[in-house]
Amino acid sequence: MGEGAGDLIEQIEDAFVAQWSHFGRWPPAQLRDEDGVLWTENPITHLPYNAVLRTRVTGDADAVIARVIERYRERDVAFMWLEHPTARPDDLGLRLRAHGLEPVEFATGMSLELDEWEPRPASPLVREVRDDDDLRAYAGLIMRYWEVPPDDRPLVEDLNRYWSGGRTRGHRFIAVAEDGTTLGKGYLSLAGRPGVAAIFGMSVLPEARGRGIGAALTTAMLSRAREAGCGRAVLHSSEGAVSLYRRAGFVERCPLTVYATTPLWSDK
Repeated sequence: MGEGAGDLIEQIEDAFVAQWSHFGRWPPAQLRDEDGVLWTENPITHLPYNAVLRTRVTGDADAVIARVIERYRERDVAFMWLEHPTARPDDLGLRLRAHGLEPVEFATGMSLELDEWEPRPASPLVREVRDDDDLRAYAGLIMRYWEVPPDDRPLVEDLNRYWSGGRTRGHRFIAVAEDGTTLGKGYLSLAGRPGVAAIFGMSVLPEARGRGIGAALTTAMLSRAREAGCGRAVLHSSEGAVSLYRRAGFVERCPLTVYATTPLWSDK
């Protein structure tokens, strides 16, 4: 696409913000943009639904951080705060730690040029979500991945049902075994800049890993992105998935640190 590294990093960030803003634009929730901070307020009390998505504060950063944290604590919800490369102030991470938030994940922003991408053969296990049963299976994997407690599960199902169909520019994919067991999932978002697709929420059940399911889901989503006319794909990879995406052709571009009130997963 010919852009410099800075613009590419902004595309990675913009894709993240555009997609995760849906957590705040669901009717029971709110998306707030105040004093240089963009954050979601969501009735789902478990991570990752309450989150600060972007921070570009030019005034009294500590006062702004304290106000946002207090709003979350008044609601008694778990929340996280994401530090992108363009975050301001430059020492945002240190300030978050001073306010009691700890780093719980070190993710990597990555990109791939789709005109240079060589797809693997399509897998018969992978299909786009096509009906209510698929949507329930997809939501079930979300809840298992994030270890969502029972009280929040109906809300997670409602949120996914709301953001289906034509309400958002994206495509859900699932991998299903011959016996009907849902093994993995992934989401292809087209909500960011025109021509830039983004992969989010990919996960494979622990007992199904090592069977090429992650690679098959990635192939399906990138193929769909190319069909949609996108020239680039971006994502934020967890620490454990960087090698998977590197094998698909993605290149590391930037870090993303997640600060939160609790660990993202029980084994971390």
